[in-house]
Amino acid sequence: MPSRVREAERAFLRKAGWLFPVLGALASLAFGGPFWAWVDGQPVVLHWGSLWSGRALAGALAFGAVPAAWAWGLRIRPKRWMVMLATAGILIGAEGLLQRPGMQAALWLAARARLAPDQVFMREVCYVRLEEAAGRRPEAPAVVLVGSSQVLNGVDERLLGDWLHPTPVIRRAMFGMSPLKAMAMRSWMPFRPGDVCVQYLSEFDFTNQEAFPFSWFRPYASWRTVPDVLGSLSWGIRIRHWREVMDTLTAATTEWWRARDFIRRIVFRFQAGPPEPAAPAAPVGPAAAAAQARGELVFADAEWAAFRRLADQLKAGGVALVVFEGEVNPALDSEPRRRAREAVRKRLQDFLSDGYGRYVSREEQALGLGPEDWRDMTHLSRSGRGKLTRRMARELAPD
Repeated sequence: MPSRVREAERAFLRKAGWLFPVLGALASLAFGGPFWAWVDGQPVVLHWGSLWSGRALAGALAFGAVPAAWAWGLRIRPKRWMVMLATAGILIGAEGLLQRPGMQAALWLAARARLAPDQVFMREVCYVRLEEAAGRRPEAPAVVLVGSSQVLNGVDERLLGDWLHPTPVIRRAMFGMSPLKAMAMRSWMPFRPGDVCVQYLSEFDFTNQEAFPFSWFRPYASWRTVPDVLGSLSWGIRIRHWREVMDTLTAATTEWWRARDFIRRIVFRFQAGPPEPAAPAAPVGPAAAAAQARGELVFADAEWAAFRRLADQLKAGGVALVVFEGEVNPALDSEPRRRAREAVRKRLQDFLSDGYGRYVSREEQALGLGPEDWRDMTHLSRSGRGKLTRRMARELAPD
């Protein structure tokens, strides 16, 4: 049977080997503008006159090497170690190619163009990965905003940048980010010595959090952060989620697995069309939302452990830490929430006062927020956003 297969392969190469350079020349038409039009989900226009260019010749030569290498491989009897070595070489080469800045830009731009409007988390991952693929240009120390949607809605990044000019302001805040998720995302936070990390934290960030937020861990997995992320979790959580732990370790090893959800999105929507309609969300009235938010608050030890680990890393890296005490709509006020708020405040104050950073309490902020400053139960409105941004600018402005 093996000899018959080899003969069939040789016959194929004799009859159809000429197709490879032709395909190479045709494939060269997609490089450049047509490729980036496909990435952006725009109509692809091929210029057939390019078949007579040097690029088409290079494509033909590159593809023409495939049947030559194939025919050479049929003449030797590969040993197991040779097959394993060739396989490892292909995998390592594919990994290195995917991590090239140009390929990274193409990957995340193409994935973003093929997301549905309601895929907010995946869209934010694309934003962060594109920013990191582009690299951080200014050499001057920057202010890096870290936090959840309370930061996204509560801080006007551009206005803060105008007030702090020439100090750059970099956003690494995302919907749903908690201290544990920030630790998981640490490899994609462009901290340099002299930077200032600004966080906005309250009981909202340390209570009732998901035990193992796997959707966050995979796209940001890295061997720089996975030990700290897993070290922040109890053994019980790690054992219960052992499958997700193994998946996270694989994602930390290879970019192909780390970005698999986004690659799959590109494969199944190879040609981006009109945005998919978002699924209608069930309406939740203010009273129902308040009732849900007033539920019992359970402190998450993993979030506190992750915050401390991140603070240790920032201090070791020469990055200043400024924590603004977060706030939620007073309509959510309850006795359990007040107890949790005071407990979190005391932990943060005691920890930061030991040389880890600055804590700006609500009293010191003196924002004077009123009902008109809240958009909903947890996010500031435009007027509240202006107040918090102005107060941050005063805190962060150089003396």
